[in-house]
Amino acid sequence: MNLPWAEELAIDVGTANLHISLKQGGVVVREPALVAYSDGRRRAVAFGLEARRLQERAVEGVQVVQPIRHGVVADFDAAVTMLRHFIHQALGRRPMLNPAVVTACPTSATAVEQRALQDAIRAAGGGRILMIQKALAAAIGAGVSLDAVETQFVVDIGAGASDIGAVSMGMLTAGVSPPVAGDRIDEAIVRHVKRTQNIRVSATTAEEMKIQIGTVDPLLGTNGNGFSTSTDELQAYDVRLDDIPAVVAGTLQPVYDEIAWMIEELPPKPRAELGANGLVLTGGTALLKGLADHMADWLGLPVRVATDPMSCTILGLQSIVNDMQALSLGGRRFNVVASVF
Repeated sequence: MNLPWAEELAIDVGTANLHISLKQGGVVVREPALVAYSDGRRRAVAFGLEARRLQERAVEGVQVVQPIRHGVVADFDAAVTMLRHFIHQALGRRPMLNPAVVTACPTSATAVEQRALQDAIRAAGGGRILMIQKALAAAIGAGVSLDAVETQFVVDIGAGASDIGAVSMGMLTAGVSPPVAGDRIDEAIVRHVKRTQNIRVSATTAEEMKIQIGTVDPLLGTNGNGFSTSTDELQAYDVRLDDIPAVVAGTLQPVYDEIAWMIEELPPKPRAELGANGLVLTGGTALLKGLADHMADWLGLPVRVATDPMSCTILGLQSIVNDMQALSLGGRRFNVVASVF
């Protein structure tokens, strides 16, 4: 049991962004999940948005590290450094007692990947750590009722990975985490532009292009308008965008396939319930215009986008941390995949 004067935090450690919420205090940290080091990685010089600005300007003598890749810890030391900085920022001070933390892991994370995230949070100053599947956290944040018996689907498409889950009675009854999300779209755009226009663009520029287009529907696209940007080589290019929506849609096809496979594997009754309940989309990629309609046409099911798709995971974790007693029910209400004291 937590001491009554110990802090309680919700932390969503994503590939692209990190969010921290205080119990009854709302989201207090929304920052890119980046750390900037001086040459030789002797010390961290910037975090979050400031680190991104240094990365965009390719400042000499600075190395910018992304500690999380495909939803899991890729650089342990950098993850600890980043988490420690933002935990202290969220609390406004160095805590006297290690705060309890509720966090989320990819739905299909292995035991090793789960442990790596737990160890990073613990090394950064976390106390008791409770972990649930990201698909369930996103579902709660999207407003999926925990009391509903009928099966509802949530599809969270973030930067490094997607999380697909079937939720019933506050539990995740099935889930998978295909490694296809926003970063994979950026990589596909880089390859496509190089192959079709013989122009080499960086992943950062590809992300800018994806955001500027903002759609998977060619009818909502750019009508041939160009895209002017500066690459890492400081050269201006005029890149045509007309066929980029098709590239985005094609890259997301494995996510559609995983959803269809999961639906086919459901028992008959939950599968029938999806016809009425449909799917809810969360994650930053859900902001692409036309994605819900495109997915609905392909799956033959209703699809809606959550009100604040980028915040669903942290909002779900915040709901849990605001009612920590629900976690004392042995997982009867929430699927706790790991608990570390």
